[in-house]
Amino acid sequence: MVTLPDGTSSLRFEILGRPSAWRDGRELDLGPGKQRAVLAVLLLSPNRPVPTPSIVSAVWGDEPPDNGANVVQKYVAGLRRVLEPDRSPRAPGRLLTLSGAGYALHVPPGGLDAEVFQEQVKAALGIRAAGDAELAATRLREALLLWRGTALAGLTGSFFDAARERLDEERAAALEASAEIGLDLGEHARLVPELIRLVGEFPLREGLRYLLMLALYRCGRQAEALAAYRDARDFFTEEFGVEPGERLHNLHVGILRADPALALPAADEPRDTVPPPREPPAREPPVPEPARVLPVPSGGVPGPRLADAPLMP
Repeated sequence: MVTLPDGTSSLRFEILGRPSAWRDGRELDLGPGKQRAVLAVLLLSPNRPVPTPSIVSAVWGDEPPDNGANVVQKYVAGLRRVLEPDRSPRAPGRLLTLSGAGYALHVPPGGLDAEVFQEQVKAALGIRAAGDAELAATRLREALLLWRGTALAGLTGSFFDAARERLDEERAAALEASAEIGLDLGEHARLVPELIRLVGEFPLREGLRYLLMLALYRCGRQAEALAAYRDARDFFTEEFGVEPGERLHNLHVGILRADPALALPAADEPRDTVPPPREPPAREPPVPEPARVLPVPSGGVPGPRLADAPLMP
């Protein structure tokens, strides 16, 4: 929750699900579906003016109303009443403003879930690059919790479809990065069911198929890893007439050869660890002295060995 710098009430906007607005933990009634759609268009370009014709095209597509500009103006007035209830009807909007370039919705930092998600993912990847994989994994999971379902749920049309696809791609990339870090941390057994589900949800992402094959192989399920490659090959050849990419192909070859490089990398020894003392070298057993032989008697018959000589009374 954030407080706007102009003193208006705390507001939070969401588009990673059904577009909505919240004040002090309470969801606001945004009115008719088209009014909610106008808000969503403005939230997809926060703090930037959107021309009225662009709003009309996004909301109504190929079937705009005859008086599109007036209808947009009507819905903007309805949104102002909801978002700025204390504003005088004749006072200019402070949160939703109009300029020669169009309407702009002013969203402060932290006020839009999609922007918070993007910032958290960027921070998590920076933490990973700095070497803290466990903290990076935690931050990625926190970012992914911001998703409440399908982005822009309930809105149709080419404009919203394109925006939804872009947001879904960002989510898929974050999920893939999270799974990759999990594999680095040795969580391949836990990740297998999740990766199977993600491959079904995002079949075009070879990276997820790669991670699934590697997780299966590290679980000792080589046959299933090879089957996952065959599934990928069938999908891409049937859908697009192409073979899987080089990275997926090389992993397939490595699994067939049981390449040791595919095993989980051993954890680096902490730099401040003192190595254990070395064991002293084992002593070699003493070499026994050769047995002494008694002199041969003059008759030519060798005498008894010392070990066989009778003990003297």
